[in-house]
Amino acid sequence: LQSVFRGRAAIWMQSLLNLEFKSVPFLGDYVLLAFGIGITILMQSSSITTSTLTPLVGVGLISLEKMFPFTVGANIGTTITGIMSALASSNIKVGMTVALAHLFFNLIGTLIWFPVPFMRAVPLSMAKFLGSMAADLRWFPVAYIFTMFAVLPIIFFLLSLAGVAVVGVLGSLLFLALLALVILTCLRSTRPHVLPEALKRDPQCLPNTLRVQKLEEENAAGASGAGSGDADLGAAQAWWQAPLGWAFTWCAILLLITGVPNAQWGNMKYAKFDPREHVGIGAWSACSTQYTEEMAWASAPSCSMQDANRCWSWHMSSCSSADFADTAGANEMYEKSWENCTAHYQCTPAQWQAACLSGGCGGSGHESQCENLTAAVARDFTVSYESSGTAWGAGEACRPLDEVCDNAGTIGHAGNFGVVGLLTTVVGQICLLLYLFLRKRRDMSKVLWGAAGAFAFAWVMLLASWAAFASAMGG
Repeated sequence: LQSVFRGRAAIWMQSLLNLEFKSVPFLGDYVLLAFGIGITILMQSSSITTSTLTPLVGVGLISLEKMFPFTVGANIGTTITGIMSALASSNIKVGMTVALAHLFFNLIGTLIWFPVPFMRAVPLSMAKFLGSMAADLRWFPVAYIFTMFAVLPIIFFLLSLAGVAVVGVLGSLLFLALLALVILTCLRSTRPHVLPEALKRDPQCLPNTLRVQKLEEENAAGASGAGSGDADLGAAQAWWQAPLGWAFTWCAILLLITGVPNAQWGNMKYAKFDPREHVGIGAWSACSTQYTEEMAWASAPSCSMQDANRCWSWHMSSCSSADFADTAGANEMYEKSWENCTAHYQCTPAQWQAACLSGGCGGSGHESQCENLTAAVARDFTVSYESSGTAWGAGEACRPLDEVCDNAGTIGHAGNFGVVGLLTTVVGQICLLLYLFLRKRRDMSKVLWGAAGAFAFAWVMLLASWAAFASAMGG
């Protein structure tokens, strides 16, 4: 980014993102908010848009006050992804409920912290404080993330298991202690004169941000063990493709984390008018809503051609009209005919198609209607009716694969290859991160070659995983 946003590009970006209208002082912030919404909708990720511009704030191209409305807009724009996913789901009502909850949560947060100018000082001041702490203590960002997203949620979860009374008492004490710590920190920074002498002392180990009497910048840097900041990150000496590889590998890791453990390696999907639930097949499990209810083995079909002709004609009374098959919505009549034949006579797709073709309906598209529906419901496997009794009992939606497939062991090999590929990709990413941050102190060329080797091995393992799964599925 620093190599791209230089010269005229830097001046253009600086004037665009530090937008302000002198006649209407706050209009520029709302334009940036809308800009953040639009860019995030196009990119389908608020993380991409905000992380792309964050380095520009660090090198001074964009002010922190102007980055705030852009980030707020990105948080609103990212909710469009959930809405689009909900519209494509099988249960639109539930999906839209979740997506709109996400949307209104971000909108309400925006209405609280953005429209009133002095309210923006609260999140901005918090961001500046955390940034100063990160500058004093390099380990602080990791500790902060681990505490806020792991330690505290686990503590409150464990308290909830003990009962409402325990949560009310201990949770309130913990909340009050954190609130007191925040108030004390604010008073030490803004109004130390109102505090007693004992609370104004500065221990030697205290970082400069938390001190009442601030140290000089050089002394503060020496006390914390940190050197001066380097905004360039040695771009001239570094392998110029390292940031590109780092970014693309993060995308690969996220996709692998989403895909490898998920029971969606393969899908058994039915036509929209077919009431049966889809089945997701993974490397170690198969998942479907139908597994939550007890299911008996299907009985052998007893459909004759006479039965097929009879059930075919139940919904085709107007079939003889000249353009019946060519009119809009005619496919629904063919679908109802198929549903009748399967519900009452358990006719096979081939039997229904034979009855359909012999029906002689009007319109040039009659034959295509029959063939299209048969193609939608026919499967490239042989159905056996030798078993009887209960196929599976009511239980979890996800079942071990060996309860569903007779080649679960072979498919499991594909999953094992995928896990090895995922872990090796993570190792390569760690090596690349070590290269980026330690190359100035020592020769990290071997680590960079190690990252390349890890990525190559991961690619081979993922290719083997795909080949093993495709072979187990029959092609």
